[in-house]
Amino acid sequence: MPWEMDGDDGDDLVPLRALANPLRIRIVSLLTGVSMSATEVAEELGIAHASASYHLRQLAEAGFLERVDEGPPRGGKGRPRRRYRYDPSSSSRLDRAQGRQLLHEALSADLSRRIAEARTQRMSMDAEVWLDRSVWEEVVGLIDQAVALVHDKAGPPRSGDRVKVSMTALLLELDDVR
Repeated sequence: MPWEMDGDDGDDLVPLRALANPLRIRIVSLLTGVSMSATEVAEELGIAHASASYHLRQLAEAGFLERVDEGPPRGGKGRPRRRYRYDPSSSSRLDRAQGRQLLHEALSADLSRRIAEARTQRMSMDAEVWLDRSVWEEVVGLIDQAVALVHDKAGPPRSGDRVKVSMTALLLELDDVR
């Protein structure tokens, strides 16, 4: 989920504060690589079906997820199976006017959970430095590429030779406060 935090398109804005819940962040992350039903989301995250269904509907109404209905179940009878998947266009339509602090608090809480679950830490980096603008733009571009690769190659859980990973990227251009 690449979330560019500056600029806005004005039309059809996605309310950022709708994502400001660690469970909703997990759901959107899970649905980046595959569409899933409420039952599948509930099983994967170890939550109640009603809770998964509620949060999926809220995220879809907010514009983070799109509903993908499959054909009728085997035998051709019954309602189509309702599935959801991440809508990548939501990142370019985020309403950045409010909810940014709430989102960062939710991301921080979820990051704490991920660190506690980590089997191996592959990389960690922190820096508060001065860079030439051209170098900074190059860094932003490289992280953009890495985030796109992770999202493009994400797939269903527990299939093939997949490894469950966590990637968090937060690039901040700071005020020159003395």
